[in-house]
Amino acid sequence: MKILEKGPGWSSKQKCTGYGNGGGGCESLLQVEAGDVYVTSNTDYLGDTDYYYTFKCPVCGRETDIPEKDLPSAIKKEAMENKIKILTRERNCLDY
Repeated sequence: MKILEKGPGWSSKQKCTGYGNGGGGCESLLQVEAGDVYVTSNTDYLGDTDYYYTFKCPVCGRETDIPEKDLPSAIKKEAMENKIKILTRERNCLDY
């Protein structure tokens, strides 16, 4: 198959609110792209871990979680795969 014209990648307008991270965002309106989304996590005292899809504001540096329902499955998959790669690298560094 021949690609005639590649479509634009996924993006979404999001406000920097600090949602899911204690608030305090600067309220900047941002065009968040697929590469801006990464996975963060929180483990409770029972050891249960919840995962979140997050972006970091380039204006104030605050993290804001994007509701999972607002993200296409391909973006969630890519973000989770990147998280796994990072954790694998960190683990390999600890093995030495």
